[in-house]
Amino acid sequence: MANDLFSYPDEPLESTAFVLLPDVPADSWEAIRAHGELRAFRGGDVVVGPNDADRALWFVLEGRVHLRHGRRFGDELGPGGVFGELGFLAGTPAGTTVLAAVDTTLLRLGLAGFEVLAGKEPILARHLLFDLARVLAARLHALRRVVQR
Repeated sequence: MANDLFSYPDEPLESTAFVLLPDVPADSWEAIRAHGELRAFRGGDVVVGPNDADRALWFVLEGRVHLRHGRRFGDELGPGGVFGELGFLAGTPAGTTVLAAVDTTLLRLGLAGFEVLAGKEPILARHLLFDLARVLAARLHALRRVVQR
């Protein structure tokens, strides 16, 4: 993990915008995985429905997912992508449907698992939350660009 909590890649916003913790070493990801659960989906499966209230972060490990807002498809996330941040932080449905685009493996980190992780690895948990805020800011920035068109 980078020493500076606010140190992010110098790449353009779009290239890393929706990748959580891009510079975290493998052992930190193993700690996160130990507190989550792996879930496999076939292409076309609904991962999260628009009214699901799931206090969990979802990480794309393999494959791709499509985020659909109403009838409009939004982002496509591949390995390293994260979704579910609104439900995780606010406990409310985000109104987005997430579909597996192809056979996909995801890691679901629920709030209870995060709380255990935070107790054992507080620096990693803090880094995860700050980086999650960066992802949310990037999504808000992207939404603003769409609305201003």
